[in-house]
Order: sequence, then structure tokens, then C-alpha cells
Amino acid sequence: MAEIAVGALRSKIELTLHTYHATRTWWGRGVESGKPQIIGMRQYLALAGRIQQNAAKDDPYADDWMLRIDAKLDEVRSVLDPIYKWSMNILADVPEELNIEENISQKPFKTGVYPGGQQGWQGIHLLIRYDRVVRNILLAQHIAMITRDEAHEKLRLSGNAIRSLCTSTQRYPGLSGTTRDDFAAQNARARAAIEKWGELHPDVLSGVRRSPYAPITRTPVTTEISSRSADTKAAEPDLDQLQLEVQAAKPEETGSGQGLLGEGDELE
Repeated sequence: MAEIAVGALRSKIELTLHTYHATRTWWGRGVESGKPQIIGMRQYLALAGRIQQNAAKDDPYADDWMLRIDAKLDEVRSVLDPIYKWSMNILADVPEELNIEENISQKPFKTGVYPGGQQGWQGIHLLIRYDRVVRNILLAQHIAMITRDEAHEKLRLSGNAIRSLCTSTQRYPGLSGTTRDDFAAQNARARAAIEKWGELHPDVLSGVRRSPYAPITRTPVTTEISSRSADTKAAEPDLDQLQLEVQAAKPEETGSGQGLLGEGDELE
């Protein structure tokens, strides 16, 4: 049989957002604005990707963080999904004599996305859901299907939820420098990690409890401690650089907004 040579799969993926609210959530808000800093989806994606990479190195603390992210994703989904369904039901009640096309931006925000892992993709899905929620609510308020107060409250709840996801990885300390072998041996590296970051649940340490998106660990259990130490130093995430990116986050000009909340309005 002839040898089959097939190249690697590649796909260009582009995210399109139609509302100022979702676009601002993508970028976040830097400290240079003079207002409290808001971590954006970009920074969430970067850190969630780093956490998944570190989980592949058999770092049990990274696995623990992946479980935290799973819980936050479920929490945000539990807020956004009911509001989305509510907004769709409102628009379904529009009289059939009114022909209303889907409201989309005449100049949407477009960007390439590189989430770095499945939890990043879950975040992108929720950001898109948020964008649709905002579009539905602004349209429903515009055609008097809901009041301004109703619209504001739903936008506040959904906005707070998606922003809480963005900030959920902000305190990730980086690669712990330990593996499950260290904890099994109860060596100095494991004791130092426990003192610095606290105890882990036994199911996390044993690997029984892992995120459904957790990667296969790449570090063999027989790896020498000295090799792990060198690899740990070389692979340490540049969290200072990520923090600089957070501080530099600045929304692009997307217009003054429309409907209920424009660029000058702040969600609580």
C-alpha cells in the first residue's frame, strides 16, 4: 500500500461581536482610564490556556484551577441561558404584522481567536451568548416589548456574570513546580507548595477528579526531580507580561453605542 502523506489541519477562526457591551468585555478596561480595572476576555483566554498547559505537566494545582474554571463556567451559563431564553420568548411575542429583521451592527467588531484550550472555547461561546442577549434586549426595549428598567436589570445581571468569568483566572499564581510524584513522596517541594498554596483535595492529588477538559499529562512519572526543576524554571508562565497586557487593555473605537446603554454608560 502506498504511503499516505497528509498535511496538518489548519483553520482560520474569526470572532464577530455586534454590541459595544460584548466588545468592551473582550478588551477589558486598563488602569490608564482612571477607573477601576476590568479584566477582559483576552486575558481570561491567555491564563486559561496557561493553566491547561501546566495541567499537562502533571501540576495538581493547575488541575485544581481547571476545576474552579469549570465551576465558574457553569455558574455563568446558569445566569446567561435563562436570560437568553427570556429574551427570545419576548421577541417571539412580536405581532406577526411586524416584520423585524435580526439586529446586527453595521460595523461589527471582528478579531481572530486563539483560546489555547477547551475552557477558553467555552468562554468564547458564553461571550457570544452575551452578545446575543444584549442584542435581543436592546431590540425588545426599542420596540416597547419590555421597559427600560427591565432591560437595564437583565443587562446588569448578564454583564456581571460574563465579567466574573473574565476575572476568575486573575489570581492564578503560575506553575507550582510540583508534580503528583512529589506529593506521593511527600518531599520538600510538595511541602513548600502546600505551605504556599494550601492543601489539595485527595481526589485532585490522586488524579481521580479532573476537569473533563483536562489534558493528558506529558510528564512521565519516572522523570527525575532535577530534570523537573530545570523544566519548571524554563516553562514558568510570564505572568508579569500577562499583567502588562491586562493593564494595556483598551477598547477599540466601536461607536457611541445604541439603544439602552451607549459608550458613556457604565454597568454596575
